Amino acid sequence: MLFFLSQLGVKELGLVGLVGVYYLIFSAIGYGLNNALLAIMSRRAGENNRDAIFLTLWHGLVVGTILALVTIVFTYFCIEHILIATGVDEAGAKMAAEFLKIRMWGLLFLYAYQMQNAYLVSLQRSKFLLFGALIASVSNVYLDYAMIFGHFGFPEMGFNGAAYASVISEILGMVTVFAVIYFSKISIKEGIKYHWEIQKKTISLVLRQAWPLMGQYAISTFAWWIFFILVNRNYNETEQGVSQVMRNLFGLSGIFTWAFGSSTNTIISNIIGQGKINEIRRTLFRIMAISGIGISFFIAVINIWPSVFLGFYGLGEDFLAEAIGPLRVVTIAMLILGVGVILLNAVIATGKTIVVFWIEFAGIFSYLLYVFLVIEIWKMDHLTAWMSEWVYWSVMAFLSIVYLWKGKWKKSLSID
Repeated sequence: MLFFLSQLGVKELGLVGLVGVYYLIFSAIGYGLNNALLAIMSRRAGENNRDAIFLTLWHGLVVGTILALVTIVFTYFCIEHILIATGVDEAGAKMAAEFLKIRMWGLLFLYAYQMQNAYLVSLQRSKFLLFGALIASVSNVYLDYAMIFGHFGFPEMGFNGAAYASVISEILGMVTVFAVIYFSKISIKEGIKYHWEIQKKTISLVLRQAWPLMGQYAISTFAWWIFFILVNRNYNETEQGVSQVMRNLFGLSGIFTWAFGSSTNTIISNIIGQGKINEIRRTLFRIMAISGIGISFFIAVINIWPSVFLGFYGLGEDFLAEAIGPLRVVTIAMLILGVGVILLNAVIATGKTIVVFWIEFAGIFSYLLYVFLVIEIWKMDHLTAWMSEWVYWSVMAFLSIVYLWKGKWKKSLSID
């Protein structure tokens, strides 16, 4: 999407950061809910409590649907006023609001898509995730091109075309994963029966495990939104555009890194469910080693040939020169991110989600203090501003290590 929108101009490229990160706030809330479900379902799989796996998924879908509908209504009535209040000009706020009133409908399908993926992962059928991811990704690229510029019989929709394309691709991803689960008869093979009743106990468990993670991810992504608001207020259009490209680069590495994070959650939860606590440390080192090798290769390619990646956006030599420094900073942040995500998901797997919330709170406080001082007070360049990611992920990794290695969590491991 970012590549196609960059063809519309630097202004659209800068604006997509605000709308993109706003959507990420609520998709991150869903990710927090999803992580809690994954930890519960993986624990139940380790305990061989098969029926409770689907029951957890069903209650997660109910909670997610209600959450998505509330978010859509809030956005429809409030987002334009919020953007204007943060310093976005009226024309830009109106443009962004129109985009988001379309885009937010995707949450209904994104939540269901993610939770079905968690169901597959908890049953150690992660190979099936490829089908949904492939359909969603390919359709998103195709529809972005078709609907933004008006090709293949679609009308030219410009900026809003990207919103429609994303929603449709999320629908297709959700339907694909549902079809995989249904036609492969995974549930039948695993001996899982479907229970559709709503149980107060299960709803309570899901919410109790999920709210710290939902709050954690919401706060962290909201902090990123604050970062882009400050960028919008203090840097020129070229620098704003560079920041959107860095966000996209960070997102690309995040696909790889967060996949390892989810795997960590599943594996460690399953190990705990089996009572094999002594295997956790060795398993974590192995996961971090594999993740580190993979992300290092990606970083090496990006740094050796930065002009290939940056030139992909077609925004000229001045843009390229402005982006090289932040690119170096962001690639270093990727390494720290890779370690931090794995360690944080190991903490999530222990079931102590309130501890995860406070780790996140410390990271966010450090992050916001840094960006406010660097961007708003000291008026430093955007290269230094992007070093905020070093601060955030270093704090998260350090606190996660301290908690895991102290070992007090081993005294209480039940999820009920």
